[in-house]
Amino acid sequence: MAIGTFGTSIVFEVTDEKVMNFTDLNRTVTGNWAAHAVIGQKPKSEFLGAALQTLSFSIVLNAALGVRPRAVLDAIAEMVEAGTAEYFVVGSAPVGKNPWKITSVSETWDTILNKGELMKATLGLSLEEYI
Repeated sequence: MAIGTFGTSIVFEVTDEKVMNFTDLNRTVTGNWAAHAVIGQKPKSEFLGAALQTLSFSIVLNAALGVRPRAVLDAIAEMVEAGTAEYFVVGSAPVGKNPWKITSVSETWDTILNKGELMKATLGLSLEEYI
């Protein structure tokens, strides 16, 4: 069953053959504010507009759960380096109104087997709203 997607290349799902899910999803929504100094008074606040939203989450890629860790790592690295922006969907609803770009990804290669086969890896992704 599909849990969500990031574009068409990254599908988060739990099936009999494959488990690939994200954890610790964190969304930050902020506004841009300016403070104008006033002599002898507290500064006056002015709302300048909405700031770009951010998302962060982790993914565990485990070959024992039907995932090909190296292929997923390569696909995500390519998206980062190409500046790809995609919609992030959880269930049937997009998160936010706009696409997201991956601003950074950190990889931890947890388990490497004989001949360098990657068995398990943990990723930390940071995304920013793309307008």
